[in-house]
Amino acid sequence: MILKNKKWIPGQARDDSGLTLVEVIIAMAIFVTSFFVLIDAQNLNIKNSATSKKGTIATILAQQKLNEMLLQYREKPLSEIPEKEEGKFDEKYPSYRWEKTSQDFHYDLSFLVDMANAGKEEEGSEEEEPQSPVMTYLPKISDFIQKSAKEITVTVYWKEGSGERKVTMTTHLFNYKQQVAL
Repeated sequence: MILKNKKWIPGQARDDSGLTLVEVIIAMAIFVTSFFVLIDAQNLNIKNSATSKKGTIATILAQQKLNEMLLQYREKPLSEIPEKEEGKFDEKYPSYRWEKTSQDFHYDLSFLVDMANAGKEEEGSEEEEPQSPVMTYLPKISDFIQKSAKEITVTVYWKEGSGERKVTMTTHLFNYKQQVAL
């Protein structure tokens, strides 16, 4: 760069083609701020990915426990299924534990009879219609379902931060050999 012996007079345009110190500082501030925003977004992405991975592992472990229980009690009476069991997974998943609960399955179908009777009352027919065979057997079918089904719930817990998270899965086991008393 060749220095010229010209003096700068205030009010005249300068002939310099470089950036001033203030412009450089502002540009650096914008760059640093953008850089930290990107770093923070990446850290949040990594954290969310780790949380998602733990939840996925817990879901797979819960499904595995349900499958084990289905195989274990496949040919046995439903009364042999314990009401509560719990344990830990092997050394591959030390921060996960499981809990299985079972209870009798209650599904009352009598509301269907009430709905059918309510429909007849609204029609206002004077003559007595014979009850349909389905409505006759509905209470027996409801009783059969309650005696031949069990609800199984598996919950997998894992530590995350200072708290504990969980995934719960529920299925139903049926005794297909149960006799229907009609």
